[in-house]
Amino acid sequence: MAVPVLEAEVAVQLEAGLGEGSIWDSRSKKLIWLDILGVKLFRFDPSSGQNEVFELSGFSTSVSSVVPISSEVDPEGDTVGVTLREGFAIYNFRTRGLHKLGNDPPIKHGERFNDGKVDPRGCYWAGTLARDESSEIISGAATLYCRDLDGSVKAVLTDLSISNGLVWTTDARSMYFIDTPSAQIDRLDFDPSSGTLSNRRPVVKGFDFETTGFPDGCAIDQEDRLWVARFNGGCCGYYDPKSGKLLAEVRVPAEAGKQVTSVAFGGSEMRDLYLTTGREGFDEAKAKQYPLAGSLFVVPAVKLAHISGGVAGQVPNQLKLS
Repeated sequence: MAVPVLEAEVAVQLEAGLGEGSIWDSRSKKLIWLDILGVKLFRFDPSSGQNEVFELSGFSTSVSSVVPISSEVDPEGDTVGVTLREGFAIYNFRTRGLHKLGNDPPIKHGERFNDGKVDPRGCYWAGTLARDESSEIISGAATLYCRDLDGSVKAVLTDLSISNGLVWTTDARSMYFIDTPSAQIDRLDFDPSSGTLSNRRPVVKGFDFETTGFPDGCAIDQEDRLWVARFNGGCCGYYDPKSGKLLAEVRVPAEAGKQVTSVAFGGSEMRDLYLTTGREGFDEAKAKQYPLAGSLFVVPAVKLAHISGGVAGQVPNQLKLS
């Protein structure tokens, strides 16, 4: 049976090489996101339509995730946590300065950090991917790390290929995780006091790169249902992880191509849905065919309610610093 389908609209038109990492910052009431390949942070204000650009290429060869910092430390939203190619750092939007947090794990040649999020305790989780000399993904060479409240960084999951989407349930007892080439979404039991993981098992399977696209970044709503970007699928899928069932899809326009990379709830009531896209590996012909690839897209709350029933997204956890 066909599922309901919505089409997202352009929020910001630009040519990000690999738009990623979208997350709502409740302090500034803006969406923060990034271009991994362009080594840029973006800050989008829905009320004005302004999309600020912050260049980070002077600090690293990539920036792969961005998270809000605790409101107790920075209520105005001037600073955010980021993962560079090598590890964890703090970036200041106002001064455009960067401070590396240290204690980073050894990152091999061809390896870089990828997607990251903050857990309910305030700890920063982020994983890696690794490529060989021909730029092919090295299976089993990636790791998921957790930067704890005391500043220590430990490996949590190993033998991964492309560490990606991370979210936690409303009761903080479960974590969902995506290792993209595995073509599935996993659920793990999460101990909210210690951050310990156990009992990893698949809850959504059946992804195919050529037909559905592979799971990438994800978001979770207040009913603990998953919204998953499907790379090479041109859409975000809306899933019930209890049944593994696809409930609906949010598609980007055909002119945006198929590289949907991340998804985030935002807006004053966390009922708008944002999708990032990329144009990784595009030649001149593909760039002409998909002129909207790399743009940021949105589905406003009133439209999204047709498939979500009006459910809001969870407000993202904020990074606590020692």
